[in-house]
Amino acid sequence: MTGAFNVNLENRQGHSRRRQRCWRSAWTLCALLGALQPPLQASETETRHAMAAMAAFAECKVLNAGYSRDRARNILNTWIENKGLQKQAEWLRSPQAIRVVALTSEAMNKSCNGFDQNSSQFIPAMEAIDRL
Repeated sequence: MTGAFNVNLENRQGHSRRRQRCWRSAWTLCALLGALQPPLQASETETRHAMAAMAAFAECKVLNAGYSRDRARNILNTWIENKGLQKQAEWLRSPQAIRVVALTSEAMNKSCNGFDQNSSQFIPAMEAIDRL
């Protein structure tokens, strides 16, 4: 009986660490969704987080608010231009970016201003964000 409890406890502790990582990613992305302003001396990772957040927001609007793809593309392109991120924006075409944006947009709530933690894409999205 004790052996089973120890195994179960270890699984819970591993799950807890995974959840903590996911929450850290969630808070990072929520902060980016709130400001969507990469710092002046932003690292490549911070810039990618901000770009992925904005692209996920635009895609979420297509999925949940009836925005056209053109409108979503214009939102993203205008934001990229206003932030002077044209050179870094090429990364959004990479397989990694496409996956992060898809998972994140599907994990967002219907208002596109946060996450639906009950979404089957929530944990995979947070893990994908962690890998940026």
